[in-house]
Amino acid sequence: MSSNYQAKIDGLENVARHIRRNVWRALHGAGSGHMGGSSSAADILAALYFHHLNLRPDDPDWSDRDRFVLSKGHANAALGATLAQAGYIDDSVLDQFYAYQSSFGMHPDIKMAGVEMSTGGLGHGLSVGIGMALGARMQAKDFRTCVMIGDGELQEGSNWEGAMAAAHLGLSNLTVILDYNKIQQSGHVGQMLDLEPVLDKWAAFGWAVREIDGHNMSAVVEALDALPFAAAAPSLIIAHTIKGKGVSFAEDSFLWHNNAVTDEVYEQALSELGEPS
Repeated sequence: MSSNYQAKIDGLENVARHIRRNVWRALHGAGSGHMGGSSSAADILAALYFHHLNLRPDDPDWSDRDRFVLSKGHANAALGATLAQAGYIDDSVLDQFYAYQSSFGMHPDIKMAGVEMSTGGLGHGLSVGIGMALGARMQAKDFRTCVMIGDGELQEGSNWEGAMAAAHLGLSNLTVILDYNKIQQSGHVGQMLDLEPVLDKWAAFGWAVREIDGHNMSAVVEALDALPFAAAAPSLIIAHTIKGKGVSFAEDSFLWHNNAVTDEVYEQALSELGEPS
């Protein structure tokens, strides 16, 4: 492994630490929110926005930009933290999470720079992402579309309709990332409505699929660099993650899908996450 590559990975891990700390900062300001799924997605968001996606934060409506849709919209604290880190929005917006008249709400809103779709109604992001990818093809544009979905969200039937359509259309410019933390609002996904064998299901629909550790930054970067996984099929990255990653009391617990963030909770979370370099 070259020193330049290792420096890149170290830098992305540091960005992810910033994102996680700012997730808790935003939720502390609001008093509560969705920390579990925001924290599990932080490493992937860091790699997307600071390595993979072709974007211009100073020109968020640039027509040739890559598109990212956070279909699991309840993780908006992580998206907002990422957009602030990337320079789309002022850092002070993080302290206005869920505040009256703030553009930074519990779910993404297209009023905020860098947000491609107002999400939160689970199961809709993939279908809109398919439209974006198909639109790129029809306009002979090179931009790529990436959609992040949650595992609980994957229990929505509209995702499977979208999966079938995207494969039928051969949308190799479309990537779906499954944030597979295996916890949803009321318990473990396997207890609520099991998804397994999830890889085989997507492959049977005609997708090119790769599984990774979603907290191993090298694995995340290598998967993104390998896209598309097939010449005439959409790609799926199954990212195995941990709900509430980085904070012991929140990890792998449905109780911290969404919870209150007191001063004491906030201080403990930041202490465990550590200072970014």
